[in-house]
Amino acid sequence: MKTVILYSTPNCMACRAVARAFDKKGIVYDTINLEQHPDLIDQFKELGHMQAPIVTADGFNFSGYRPAKIEQLANMVFKNA
Repeated sequence: MKTVILYSTPNCMACRAVARAFDKKGIVYDTINLEQHPDLIDQFKELGHMQAPIVTADGFNFSGYRPAKIEQLANMVFKNA
């Protein structure tokens, strides 16, 4: 599995919740602040993502705090480890 990326914004409760879930599950990830990369916001909107956080990993992606998707990602990460 390639890099898991968490795209977030400051003061985003859902972003912090996803980061905590990743930490708890041992998922290694990079964080990108969307306020520092506004060009990415338009790209994500075109893909249908309307809220932060946005998580991407090898073609797997989701937005918002979604425990089932986090679990699915954890299974993918550790299956391929």
